[in-house]
Amino acid sequence: MKFNYIQKTPLYDAFSEIGKRIFLPDGIFYWSGRAKKEADLIGTIGSAYAYEHDFIDGGRSEWIPCYLKDILEYSSLAVKEIIPYASIGGLNETREVWKQWIIRKSLYDDKSEKSLLYRLEKYISNPIITAGVTNGIFQSCVMFLNPDEIIISPNKRWGNYDNVITKFIGARIKSFDFLEKNHININGLETAINETAKIQEKIVIILNFPNNPTGYVPTNEEAKEIVNLLRKSQRNTGKPIIVIIDDAYEPFIYSKNVLNRSLFYDLHQLDENIIPIKLDGITKELLIYGGRVGFITIGIKPSWIENDEQLEMLKSEIQNKLEGFNRATISNCNHFYQSLTHKLFSDKGVEHIIKSREKVKQLLEKRYKKINAEVGKINNPNISIDPNSGGFFLFMNLNPKKYRANEFADYLLTKYKVGIIPIEKLDENINGIRIAYCSIDLAEIPELIKRINLALNDF
Repeated sequence: MKFNYIQKTPLYDAFSEIGKRIFLPDGIFYWSGRAKKEADLIGTIGSAYAYEHDFIDGGRSEWIPCYLKDILEYSSLAVKEIIPYASIGGLNETREVWKQWIIRKSLYDDKSEKSLLYRLEKYISNPIITAGVTNGIFQSCVMFLNPDEIIISPNKRWGNYDNVITKFIGARIKSFDFLEKNHININGLETAINETAKIQEKIVIILNFPNNPTGYVPTNEEAKEIVNLLRKSQRNTGKPIIVIIDDAYEPFIYSKNVLNRSLFYDLHQLDENIIPIKLDGITKELLIYGGRVGFITIGIKPSWIENDEQLEMLKSEIQNKLEGFNRATISNCNHFYQSLTHKLFSDKGVEHIIKSREKVKQLLEKRYKKINAEVGKINNPNISIDPNSGGFFLFMNLNPKKYRANEFADYLLTKYKVGIIPIEKLDENINGIRIAYCSIDLAEIPELIKRINLALNDF
């Protein structure tokens, strides 16, 4: 397939070799699609179909995918909303409601400009459905990173980034200390960008707010500093900057003094070739952890195209690339949870979903306040707590001269029956424990911190 429009954009220049060569060929799904429209007899679908009455006692004379009758005991969704293969890029109706959800989420900031809403409606790719945000991270990184190329990430990051980027792709992570004096380390990020720009024709960055493992969210002023740094860097280097935004915990913000929407929206408004890629999904946002439905959405720059026809062709080419990744790796995503997501939005509505989720958010906010209050009572010069304003976690730094994170975690679990996640990467200046207060009842938090403090004292 020829990519006449995407090849003219900085997006294509930033692709890895795989990103450049991947595409969705005219295979089974192409011919199946044509057959549905043009054929009288269809022998393309690799699924068993029959009249329902031929395999279900008392069934109807409807031509449907064959299924086990017992399945209907566990869902009120229709067979056609559960059993068939979903399309490679995801159900169109689910992708459309998620696009509108992305637009609605920009309104978490009451000062959202009409120009932003216009750009979101017109200049983002149609969200592609992936097997959770993790699969979105994998696809995005493979699309832009060749083996031995560099991606910039804070040293305090989700450990699976390393699995995907270094162990699977064979690329390298240029780390920078995430925080400096309890603020995001802008100087460290700038240094990492400048060093990467010297050896690479693109700059790829992955950011995650609220951050896992720290729960850190930048203030509005810090967010502006990040945006201004990226603008300056892109202008100075002339190289495209790809910013992968991991929005897994996007809605869970517990402070009014920090950025209350994804950084994607601020980056999307820039005219410079700073290309934001938004990764989000139902896992945390709709609290459906096992659903494994995520979305990849790419910000498009108006300067890349001359008219609406070219814009639609560009979106089609981007979709083809992403569908090529799906087809080559997961084929397609869970039909049931795509249907469920569409039903939730279409039947209940966005505002109802936000209102329903608010009870969970308030519950977590109470835990957030309680655990920060309790750890604030610990008087120990060998620990510190990273500033946190959202997400599901809190991070306690340990002085490595006094405590080694892995050994301390083992001691805490063995003697005090408290389980946490140690993160010990001394070469990246990290030694501490991640505490997931999202799964600790409010009433148990004082006891949790009491036991941690006891372990700190007698370790």
